[in-house]
Amino acid sequence: MSANYKIRSIRKKSLPGVTAPVACSLDAILKFDSAESPYCVYSELVALRLAQTFHIPVASGVLTMTGSGEAYASIELGSPGLRLPDLSPPQYANAASHYAEEAAALVVFDIFIGNWDRGSNIKTSLVTSHLPIFQGFDHEHGLLAVESEPLKSIERLARQELIVQNHPFFGHISHTFATKWAERISQSQDEMIRECCELKRPLRTVTTDMQANLANALCMRKQVLPRIISDNMKIIRSWR
Repeated sequence: MSANYKIRSIRKKSLPGVTAPVACSLDAILKFDSAESPYCVYSELVALRLAQTFHIPVASGVLTMTGSGEAYASIELGSPGLRLPDLSPPQYANAASHYAEEAAALVVFDIFIGNWDRGSNIKTSLVTSHLPIFQGFDHEHGLLAVESEPLKSIERLARQELIVQNHPFFGHISHTFATKWAERISQSQDEMIRECCELKRPLRTVTTDMQANLANALCMRKQVLPRIISDNMKIIRSWR
């Protein structure tokens, strides 16, 4: 699913090109590593790369440089005249029904990367049938932050374990769609996973060895992902 992102400004000066391009700026939320989340930038970047590889509906972002080092810029979703607050608990069931396949894809993806803190970090529109909007954002609690230490996180991801104990869409997901997305991820090539995880250079405190170890763990996890989903289908699926 494509997404609309907020334009802050469009500059008057045109750029060279037959399509008459103009420069513009977009709104974004900058995210940094911190004492509470020391691997935030890496985890956000890799989660985005994985999501784009599998076509999971998550908000886009870019790696950027600030005075204090590299940061992750999550581009703000939006459209003229359309307000998109975070999805609230009373809307979970309706959103999962309205965007059944997208919700299933997000659940399976969160289980794959061990993102145990999805919460209300979802932007969706339930009133614009002409403009479907469904995007997850914030993945700093997955991947290297499943546990308090990266090595423990990697070890846990390598095991056949659900990890995600609560999710906005648990109990609202189609068995068929959950199985479909688990199979899609499990059938991906190991090389694709490694290309998402391994940046060929350290990123802040994340070494290349840590990146390779994470890739190994995810290659193992994807193989058992259909079984993880199947073994926990009672709490994942709806009864519709």
